[in-house]
Amino acid sequence: MNLNTLLSNHKAGFRAKLVKALAEKNSLTEEQAESDFSDFIEQYLKERYTPPEQLIEKISSIQRPVLLNIRRGREDEEFCRICHANQPNIDKVSEKYGNRIEVVEASVDRSDGGALYQIIFHEEAEKKMAPLTAVINKGEVLGFWAGRTVEPEEYGKYFNKLLGQD
Repeated sequence: MNLNTLLSNHKAGFRAKLVKALAEKNSLTEEQAESDFSDFIEQYLKERYTPPEQLIEKISSIQRPVLLNIRRGREDEEFCRICHANQPNIDKVSEKYGNRIEVVEASVDRSDGGALYQIIFHEEAEKKMAPLTAVINKGEVLGFWAGRTVEPEEYGKYFNKLLGQD
């Protein structure tokens, strides 16, 4: 799964839903809604997708394998227990692989992290819960997990292979 492809597919699907909703609300055909509201549609998509596009660009430009950790914000009073329980595993992986990998953390409560969370899922996962962690290499999502703690060895299977340590 390529991050840019996932983004493009998500954006196209969202655009189609938006046009359909505008058409229904204004008693228009979808073609009329697309034409009449084209400026609004483009501006809305730009505002909605610029934050995740920037995060995807950052992740894709990293030359090392990436461990993405999208979790609830650490500063929230009602923190995510699973996010909190998985953090030691992320820390162990980071410590083990050091500068051979990059750990990128995002918050599901912010526009970039929340949108990327939805883009990676793209309505495929059975259960959408935080945290979402993923192993990504050069923009390719090699594996992702959601709503559970992940043992360092599970991540290690990917990193060992990518780093030629299997």
